[in-house]
Amino acid sequence: MSENEFSIINNYFKGKGGHSSTFTRFAIGDDASIHCPRTGMDLVVSSDTSVENVHWPDDFSRVKAADRAICSALSDLAAMGANPVAVWANVMARDEKSVKKMAKGVSNALRRYNVELVGGDTCRSAVNALAVTVAGELPEGSAMRRDLAKSTDNVWLAGRLGFHALGLQQWMRYQRDGEYIHCMEEITPLLSAGMHLREMGVKCCIDVSDGLLQDAGHLAVASRIGIDIEVTHVPNWLHMCRSVGAENFFDAVLHGGEDYALLFTAPAEIKIPNALAVQIGCCRVGEGVNLYRNGKLCEVESKGFLHFG
Repeated sequence: MSENEFSIINNYFKGKGGHSSTFTRFAIGDDASIHCPRTGMDLVVSSDTSVENVHWPDDFSRVKAADRAICSALSDLAAMGANPVAVWANVMARDEKSVKKMAKGVSNALRRYNVELVGGDTCRSAVNALAVTVAGELPEGSAMRRDLAKSTDNVWLAGRLGFHALGLQQWMRYQRDGEYIHCMEEITPLLSAGMHLREMGVKCCIDVSDGLLQDAGHLAVASRIGIDIEVTHVPNWLHMCRSVGAENFFDAVLHGGEDYALLFTAPAEIKIPNALAVQIGCCRVGEGVNLYRNGKLCEVESKGFLHFG
């Protein structure tokens, strides 16, 4: 027998996330959740939407799609350097089976990162989708932001780029046993790295969700500076050029989205450990992003992902 909305919420969502934190006084079970941020802390909130046939193929696992949706939203907190404390998940589904599968994916991700599910909604929809809101805490005034880069900063990358695009290529070619398929099935928000960078004094950061070129451009515009990037300094460059071809990897790095690496700037006096990030460029006076390949300036068309491009 089909369940009603309230029993679905109780059975599939209530208590299915990570452990509760002092931030939450009351979670699922009323018209709204109740929260109390700690004294001296800023609350960081972000909202993200994932839609079938836009963010994941219609033949993709709904469990993994929901897991990815949570992790994509958590990556926004990583880019700010925040510690995640709560998630709200609105699940829109074609049928009850889809609700159950997406609820499992939500729970899997939240338990993995130990973040409490404090609210949300479910409703019937013509297409499967999730709208995820995340909240995090950090010391007052310490959030990393896109608009705080200086023209004298160096440019760094934590994480890797291009792998999701390569995995998606294999999925669309029905190469389900392909070497990079798992890279488009999983998202790893760099939460610990983001908090570590903030604690080190990094002020400017963005997560790379729409391709290196487009997201570096967002940072440059917000901070009113120019950026020079040497693309061959991106992690795994030589190995991946040999593996999938230089032009294919070049395109995947510049334009492939959803790797969720952290692109950040830092003054030279901040010593970034090699195990945390690699320097891929520098900021400058001016505007725009210049891309270099083995020291040679590249003419590249900006074509990162745009929902209404």
